Amino acid sequence: MAYRDLREFLARLEKNGQLKRITAPVSQDLEISEIADRVSKVTSMMKGAHTQNVALLFENVRGQTMPVAIGLFGTAERMVWALGVERLDDLNAKLSEFISMDLPRGLIEKAQRGLKMLNGLRHTEPRIVSRGACQ
Repeated sequence: MAYRDLREFLARLEKNGQLKRITAPVSQDLEISEIADRVSKVTSMMKGAHTQNVALLFENVRGQTMPVAIGLFGTAERMVWALGVERLDDLNAKLSEFISMDLPRGLIEKAQRGLKMLNGLRHTEPRIVSRGACQ
């Protein structure tokens, strides 16, 4: 699944219990990393429970106008969601197509491979918009 923007990905994380919002004011200097460290240690100490580290969204960072997200790709499951594949091994297959060392056997095969690669990369180019979600 492709996401239109980061907000959409955050919504999926939150819907699946993979995101916790921190609304209390925090300092960007050491406090965010300390909270993230403590959350991960508490989660790893909870043996037997089906818990895993969650991504954190700090909504009120002192001196900043934008929230800070941390740990968005902290589990294999969240990586799969972000990359739009069913399994991480599927990503390996896609990447191996791009870096295949096999030489094409003629002009037609070379053109077919080139078109296939370009088609796969068409969504990777940045888009220019007149009014973005964040300025």
